[in-house]
Amino acid sequence: MEEYASARLLELVQRALAAEGIDAVAPVSDGALLPFAVKRGFLTGLAREHGLLPLLRVGSALPAVSSDPAVAALLGAVTPHDLFERWQRLERFTHSRHRVVVRERGPGRLVAEHAGPEGEGPEPAEDALVLGVLTALLPLCGARDVEVAAGGAVPVTVFSDGAFTASPPHRDGGVWRFTWSHTAPVAEARAQAPARDVASRARGLLAADPARRWRLGCLAAELGIPPRSLQRRLAGAGGFSGLLATVRAEAAAELLMSGGHTVGVIGFACGYADQAHFTRHFKLRTAMTPAVYRSAFRRPAPDEPGSRTHEQRKRRTS
Repeated sequence: MEEYASARLLELVQRALAAEGIDAVAPVSDGALLPFAVKRGFLTGLAREHGLLPLLRVGSALPAVSSDPAVAALLGAVTPHDLFERWQRLERFTHSRHRVVVRERGPGRLVAEHAGPEGEGPEPAEDALVLGVLTALLPLCGARDVEVAAGGAVPVTVFSDGAFTASPPHRDGGVWRFTWSHTAPVAEARAQAPARDVASRARGLLAADPARRWRLGCLAAELGIPPRSLQRRLAGAGGFSGLLATVRAEAAAELLMSGGHTVGVIGFACGYADQAHFTRHFKLRTAMTPAVYRSAFRRPAPDEPGSRTHEQRKRRTS
């Protein structure tokens, strides 16, 4: 069976390299995916011509695409460890051949390895791209004074003082050691509105980041309310679990109707554990699988037959 990769990721590569004056034309795709071999050929060709440092710096373009549901879900992480958990879920949803495996974790540190099937590990260019994206995301999730070393027995410091200074070693370049001094709060974007009732405030927090691994205690802490009291106040919305399920289904439905993203990416962005979990719970809420729902309700693009804009243009020219 042929494997696929994200076309949007390669669009991000093209955008970031263009900012550095490197003309790199990403492979064209009719959808959100393209053949894995095409992705690998594109990245290895770039590394051969320009080295690994430009690929390491691709993550600097992430804020420009923060509206993408997968990127938004990653940016919603509240700690570095939360970020890596979200990244691993994204890999499961997209059936990525290569996975980031966390080997060690602790306060202010994390050791990970970018691995693949036996004998089919990532190329150095693929290691560099993923390492660059994760490194760029860490400060956006509150990590401060981030340093990154790559390599097995003799790691090389590749990121320090906010910049990539060296390329990963060719051997064991997919073994990464991340450290940070502390984490700063990232709650500014989640400011509470005191005038709203508790259920509305709770819904707003859940809807702002449906990809988060929400628990009743976490939500209660953000609202400044004891968990038991919060559960009682949410009784009319089906309790905490019912409200969370509703918010996730609503977010998924909106993305499915909008089109442009794979069902896997939408499931990840809306906080479901995996594809089967997404399909099962979405069907409980809508009586349809995500694919059937999209087919029934997708909004046509402005120039697509059946859209309002297309019909207006057709009338003007007829």
